[in-house]
Amino acid sequence: MKHLSRIKSPGDLARFSNEELIELAAEIRTFLIEKVSKSGGHLGPNLGIVELSIALHRVFESPQDVMVYDTGHQSYVHKILTGRAAGFEKLRQRGGIAGYPSRAESEHDVIENSHASGGMSWEALNNIAASDDLKLVIVVNDNERSYSPTIGGVATYLSTLRATKGYEKFLDWGKQVLEKTPVVGNPIYETLHGMKKGIKDIVAPQGMFEDLGLKYLGPVDGHDIPALERALMQAKKFSGPVLVHAITEKGRGHAPALNDEAEKFHAVGVVDPETG
Repeated sequence: MKHLSRIKSPGDLARFSNEELIELAAEIRTFLIEKVSKSGGHLGPNLGIVELSIALHRVFESPQDVMVYDTGHQSYVHKILTGRAAGFEKLRQRGGIAGYPSRAESEHDVIENSHASGGMSWEALNNIAASDDLKLVIVVNDNERSYSPTIGGVATYLSTLRATKGYEKFLDWGKQVLEKTPVVGNPIYETLHGMKKGIKDIVAPQGMFEDLGLKYLGPVDGHDIPALERALMQAKKFSGPVLVHAITEKGRGHAPALNDEAEKFHAVGVVDPETG
């Protein structure tokens, strides 16, 4: 594993070419399958967010930029990229590393576990949305959902446009001009506004998030590192809370996990790494 051995801290990722990043992702999946099969653990979820974790650590600077995983069992790749690969020899065992983030292990782990289905998480989201100057990026790891991701130039353009301040200023300007136009101005604005909302809801499932006051980017291919980095860089530049919607495949790269229709190897015991 020539690339994985080069990773001592997240900063090392900056020296990788795009081709090397693809090879690194493959090495990480091979590493996870080998180590988790020996000890048991959450294999499928972590196989699904390898590229996403790489992109996050290339765009943001942990631990200065705090990363919180919900839930913490998806933090295996994060642990590898923050220099803890050796600890996987004893994953979830005494003398090894925990199966969840651990402040005792690393300065890169700040909150040890969380869960968005809890009432406190929804309370926090409500408070976040009320703070339009809070620089926060929420990444939704969306795997195995019933709807398909939007693709193509139109979807990409609209996704970019919606998260820009210029777009919001244009809408405000248009509203002011049309509302001042006698007789037809307000009906035209209402029609155009309705068309905008209709197109938005068809292009992407973003209405719920924007209703919460969160800017929305996506959907983005969660296994395309350059695309993820572009979305995350755009989100990083925005002055308020932003949600990045990434489409991923749980169990990616491991046939036994993909063939497990019910769980996608969500959590496994000790298994044969070849057959599962």
